[in-house]
Amino acid sequence: MDREEEARLKFGQRIQRCYGCFVAFYMKNMWLAEGGLFYCNNCKDDSMFHFEDFSRKLDLSKLQPD
Repeated sequence: MDREEEARLKFGQRIQRCYGCFVAFYMKNMWLAEGGLFYCNNCKDDSMFHFEDFSRKLDLSKLQPD
C-alpha cells in the first residue's frame, strides 16, 4: 500500500458527528454536503457526495503525520 492510500485510510478513521441526526460516525462512512458539512447515510440527499470521492481530491501531503 502506498503512502497516499495509507494516509487516506487513516484520515477516514476520524470521527465526525452527522449534522442531521448528531450521531458520530467514521468519516469514511459519511457524505459531504455544500458548506463542508458531513451527513450519515440516513440523512444524506442526492446533492451530496461520499467521503471516498472527497478524499481522492484532497492533498494528503498537507495532513500532519502522527
